[in-house]
Amino acid sequence: MFAGWGEAFSDLEVEAIDLQAGLDVARATHDDYAAAVVAAARSLPAPVALCGWSMGGLAALQAAERVQAHSVVLLETSLPAEVQGVDESVELQPGAFDPEAVYGAFPDGMPARPESLLARLERKRGISVPALPCPSLVIVGDEFREERGASVAELYGSELVDLAGFDHWDLVRSSEVRRVVAEFLGCG
Repeated sequence: MFAGWGEAFSDLEVEAIDLQAGLDVARATHDDYAAAVVAAARSLPAPVALCGWSMGGLAALQAAERVQAHSVVLLETSLPAEVQGVDESVELQPGAFDPEAVYGAFPDGMPARPESLLARLERKRGISVPALPCPSLVIVGDEFREERGASVAELYGSELVDLAGFDHWDLVRSSEVRRVVAEFLGCG
C-alpha cells in the first residue's frame, strides 16, 4: 500500500510493514496489528513517527504510547471508540473475509487479500484510544471527510489537512499526500 513512500523521505528511514506478517489472519486481533507496529517502531532509530491508513491508522494509534512516538500521521483512519462509540452487541468471532466483497473492487495495482474478520468486528465494537502522547496530523479526502477527519482531529488536537478531490485510495497513492506528510515531519 505504501509503495514509493521511501523515496519521498530521503532524510528518513521508512519502513512499510505488513500487519498480517506471521499471523493466522482468521485469528488476528487488532492488538496483533498494533503489536506489529510496536515491533517495527522499536527496530528503528528514535525519534519514530507512525503513519497509518484506514485500519492501519487505528493500529498506529494503539501503538503510539507504547513506542513513545514522536508524531502520528493518520490517513482516513478507522475510528477509535471515543469517536464512533462502543457497540457491545457486536459479537466477536474468528474468520477471514474478502475485502473486495465488503468494500468493492480495489484499484489496479492494489492487490486484495483476505483480512481478519475478528479485527474488523473489534473495530466495529469499538477500540479505545483516548489520547495521543505526541503531535499528530490527520489527512482526509472526500469519502470520509467528517467522520474520519474533523472528529478525529478534534479528539487528538491534530492538525487537519483536507484534500478535496482525493478518494480513500489516493491517500496512499498520491505524491501530494507524501509532500504534506514530509512538511509536517519537517523534512519537506
